[in-house]
Amino acid sequence: MKEKVSKYLSTLLQQEYNIDNPVIKLETPPKKNMWDIAFGCFMLGKELKKSPMDIAWELKNIIDNDPDKISEIWSLEVAGPYLNIYLNSESYSESFASMMSSNLYGDIDKNKSETIYIDYIWANVGKPLHIGHMCTPTQWQVIINVFKKLWYNVISDSHIWDWGIIFGKLIVAYNKYWDEQKLSDNAVEHLFELYVQISNEAEDDDGLEMSFRDAFKKLSSGDESMKSIWAKFTKSSIEAMNIQLSRLSVFPDYNIWESFYEWLWLAKMEDYPNLSHSMHDVVEELIDREIATKNDDGSVWVVFPDEMNIPSCILQKRDGTHWYLASDLASVKYRMDNWAPKKILYFVDVRQQLHLKQTFTISKMAGWLNDDVTEITHAHNGFISLKDGAMSTRKWKIIKLEKLLDEAEKRAEEIISEKRDDISWEKLDVLSRIIWTWAIKYWYLKKSRTSDSIFDWDEYMSFEGNSGPYIQYAYVRAQKILSSSGSEVVFDNLSFETQEEINLIKHILEFKNIIDDMAKDYYPHILCQYVYDMTKKFSSFYNNVQILSEEDIQLKASRIALLAWFSKVLEESFDILGISLPTEM
Repeated sequence: MKEKVSKYLSTLLQQEYNIDNPVIKLETPPKKNMWDIAFGCFMLGKELKKSPMDIAWELKNIIDNDPDKISEIWSLEVAGPYLNIYLNSESYSESFASMMSSNLYGDIDKNKSETIYIDYIWANVGKPLHIGHMCTPTQWQVIINVFKKLWYNVISDSHIWDWGIIFGKLIVAYNKYWDEQKLSDNAVEHLFELYVQISNEAEDDDGLEMSFRDAFKKLSSGDESMKSIWAKFTKSSIEAMNIQLSRLSVFPDYNIWESFYEWLWLAKMEDYPNLSHSMHDVVEELIDREIATKNDDGSVWVVFPDEMNIPSCILQKRDGTHWYLASDLASVKYRMDNWAPKKILYFVDVRQQLHLKQTFTISKMAGWLNDDVTEITHAHNGFISLKDGAMSTRKWKIIKLEKLLDEAEKRAEEIISEKRDDISWEKLDVLSRIIWTWAIKYWYLKKSRTSDSIFDWDEYMSFEGNSGPYIQYAYVRAQKILSSSGSEVVFDNLSFETQEEINLIKHILEFKNIIDDMAKDYYPHILCQYVYDMTKKFSSFYNNVQILSEEDIQLKASRIALLAWFSKVLEESFDILGISLPTEM
């Protein structure tokens, strides 16, 4: 319905004011029982050099006297610079019926040739995932799912960090302390122990730092023994990472590690295109283009023009090994060479802003990227800290993701057992896994991605108010009514008469706009807010409107259809959020 009003206003503005392709931004009211749609006249005021309030009055008079006014518009009012639009109740029924006979996502080109490349997760080899990995993977898998629903060709890449001095640390520690049995039982756990142990030792032994650099240089030079250790570390770390991410319904298409861009003839572990330009090639190209400068000591730097106000950065160290900026530059060139994506989106935390700004700027200076062809964006997120401060893997001051998920499942079992003493162990196991995943993911997803969070168990596992279980319970209620109706859901000749029905329909009709906004601005939390608000409207409908006991056959059928579509929208929303729905609670 909003789309139809938008098209009508667009045509009207072109006819009356001779404006080509006017920008129509429609707003919805903050409270129910207000106007339905508002059109702010601020941009028109600037373009026409008139008062926005005067334009709002002009538009009201034009529309009131327009013989071609669309039937959806019932009445208009002016509130300062806004033209408030009230819609006919009948039009909601018509739009609702139209929505049910088509696609929730509107008209979609299912033959899109546009590719979107997603760079996210950024886990480290040899370090277990921790609660900080609730941030990037869960949020951006939601956006990946949205793009797939809209039929884009999406390529998601976890971009594993397995390069740099940290690998030298792990190699030295492995050669000194490795335990084959521990490595076999839990490779990442053992590597993490080695990392912590060697990091602590290095604080008292300055000579170890040179050992780390020497080991990494050998790996960079293609030493066979070092390559063998690399393969063991990287393979086991990727396997361990994906086990935990799968519990959160996070599934990257590729796990392309940093060292891939070094081109050391390391075996690929997955099926993606071969590399054509290594880090070395990229650095040499930047030197040839006079974007980077090689110093007398062998290091290579990029010094940006003063007007860019960007700090200089290093690409290659004195010993010839590459800084991780070189791998990110090589990855940009690799992605453009092989997929020429419409968008390259980096979903990592705010602390990478400067690094990625340097990456994007250099890529554009080198001509690998053209703003008119490819959007490259860092959509940053905040990060989670503990109540007593920031996490530190080196000091073992973390909560491992595996422990977090295990504890959440245990707590969900306890809560369900207290409320349901009749439930079987089999159902308890299934239900607890569904509920804890939703509770713990929803706690984070409902927050704006740019917000920092402090981990709190009681908040995580809340079952009240704006929480996952609250929304799940509404779904279970709707399903019980649908299963008790005993008849096939019919979507013809719908009729609605209560405000509760209209409020729920209004919200359901907003689904496509929410999805479009997510695909444009990359904020997962707006879908959480949407389903929560819709659930509240469902609860008002459920508590105040007769459904199964309604004697009017047409009204009863219409309300059953409304319940069915409410359930469908929740199912679609949960699928995007990566959550299973329970059939009972």
